[in-house]
Amino acid sequence: MIYALEERIGDPNLFCGRKQTMGLLMNWANAIPEKIAKSRVLLGRRKCGKTAIMQRLFNILWNQNGQIVPFYF
Repeated sequence: MIYALEERIGDPNLFCGRKQTMGLLMNWANAIPEKIAKSRVLLGRRKCGKTAIMQRLFNILWNQNGQIVPFYF
């Protein structure tokens, strides 16, 4: 995978325990082209991995080269 956005977590193997969250976000992202996706929010206390999840989602969508153009700021 090409990492268009450097992930703060460093080694991709350290990204673990997020299968359910990533699955929900990928299902949401796949619904965007059909215009049936609604807004989502990630809530959590500090240092619980919200940024790492968004960076990983960005890199996955970037590598798919599909109908979704990710942006992150």
